Amino acid sequence: MNKTITITLSFILASFIAFGQYSVNASKSKMTIDGTSNIHDWTEVVGTIAGSMNAVVEGASIQTISSLKLNIPVKSIKSDHSGMDKNTYKALKEGSHPTIKYDLQSISINGDKAVLEGMLTIAGVARKVKISSSYKVAGNTINLIGEYDFKMTDFKVDPPTALMGTIYTGDDIKVKFNLTFNK
Repeated sequence: MNKTITITLSFILASFIAFGQYSVNASKSKMTIDGTSNIHDWTEVVGTIAGSMNAVVEGASIQTISSLKLNIPVKSIKSDHSGMDKNTYKALKEGSHPTIKYDLQSISINGDKAVLEGMLTIAGVARKVKISSSYKVAGNTINLIGEYDFKMTDFKVDPPTALMGTIYTGDDIKVKFNLTFNK
């Protein structure tokens, strides 16, 4: 009898705790890159985001994330101006470093907030970064929402210029994201 109760309780507990691999749902995920220039502010949209996450979820709460990897093809970053796109690809050294990468190293979770620490690689330069985010769990879907501010020069990226230096971008960048992961 005790064995039956133990097995039943194990199945009930397992139904509330979900261990699993989640993949980025590219069609529902959104990421933008905001910056400035001496003429106007600008926004670029990331068109392709690939990645995966291993997470333990209990009800509507993430207990832990053991891995999180993201890959963004540089050529998927688009603005409203093809000239700006070309300058972006050149500044990010797309020819030799075609992908921006993120690899989680540790996480701290407090309620629906998470602080992600990991390696961000841009233009071949890897730096440890700390990104604050919030999350939502609904069924087999996890959304990570947040933003991260940094300087291009932190990654040895020279802010792009145009028209012999008369138009130049600022060094500060803000990345905003709403990433959807499905199990």
